[in-house]
Amino acid sequence: MGNKKKWLFYKGYVIIQIEGVYPERLASLLEGAGVPVWDLRRQSDRALVCSLPARDFRQLRGLNRRCRCRVRILKKVGGRYVLRRLRRRWVLALGMGCTLLLALWASHRIWFMDIRDCRRMDEAVLRQALLEQGLGPGRDVRGLILSDLGDYIAAQYDELAFLELHVDGVFLRVRAREALEPGERLDLSKPCDVISTREGIVTKITAYGGRAQVRAGDKVKKGQLLIAGHVTARDGSMTYATHAYGEVLAAVLYKAEAEAPKTVVEWAETGETAPYAALYAGPWKLLARGCPFEDAELTAEERTVSLSPWPFRVCGGTWREKVKRERPLTPAERKEAALFEAERMALLQVPRSAKIIMIDRRTLEKHGKLYGACTVTTEENIGFTKEIP
Repeated sequence: MGNKKKWLFYKGYVIIQIEGVYPERLASLLEGAGVPVWDLRRQSDRALVCSLPARDFRQLRGLNRRCRCRVRILKKVGGRYVLRRLRRRWVLALGMGCTLLLALWASHRIWFMDIRDCRRMDEAVLRQALLEQGLGPGRDVRGLILSDLGDYIAAQYDELAFLELHVDGVFLRVRAREALEPGERLDLSKPCDVISTREGIVTKITAYGGRAQVRAGDKVKKGQLLIAGHVTARDGSMTYATHAYGEVLAAVLYKAEAEAPKTVVEWAETGETAPYAALYAGPWKLLARGCPFEDAELTAEERTVSLSPWPFRVCGGTWREKVKRERPLTPAERKEAALFEAERMALLQVPRSAKIIMIDRRTLEKHGKLYGACTVTTEENIGFTKEIP
């Protein structure tokens, strides 16, 4: 009856008291009429207590004519009665509805950060880097490719090998995989695998420990096993775990696109000028005439008058008013601006330790718009030593 009772809670049910000479007879008639009754218990010699669906309560009137018992409702339970009470308390219902909508809105956003394994790198610096990429409190994470953001942030800092990002409810779980310091020794006693930190094409692989799982020319994905720590003897007699480590060089592509701007904002002089004068006592400025314009440029000093034998001097110049003006770009300027922005965005993704092999820039049209595209090809070590659990 447990599952059925849960379902009937949403439909609504009543807890009643049956009082009379033979209350058991009315309970039997209910059962015979197909009315589900549960939690039937005796309250006294002349009274029983039970629960039944609210929609079947009306059948009691016809069945009770033969039993002549007194029926009293002790409690009304279920969704239909809650809604009736909320109908009279509309402010409470409105508050509950707003709270539900707010909870649904907040459930798709990150509100807290959990940063782990950040030892060499300052945690505050990593937190600020995440905030600069928009991963702050209140950010909607739907549609975000967290793996690409983690690779982009890790490429900016030599202390990081790569960054693992995943969302757990309203928490952003950040796990920093830090690179080894120069001269730092590996702990060869721990069994480890070497996995790929990026997608690329292997150009060279050297396994100093473990067994290589890929060869030069193979295309690998992020997280793929490169050098296995679980090694099986050639005759298949035994399997053991070792500390796999080595160097895996791969050609990695970094791509970026930027839409060509149609206009550019430049500073231009309006022709309005104003004189400038200042009084100095040695290196200290005593008085100066302010700039009457909102934006202006001060030209080089035109004259300097020294008031000997006192340590005073008067300097003069000219304020030239400047304003921002929007200028349309020529087709050649639009292409160059799009290519420059695309190259800048692609280079920002490249780690500092990577060796740039080739930069390919081109323009293309999509949906009637002009774009600049850039592909940077690098050669870098994509192997990362991961401890075997």
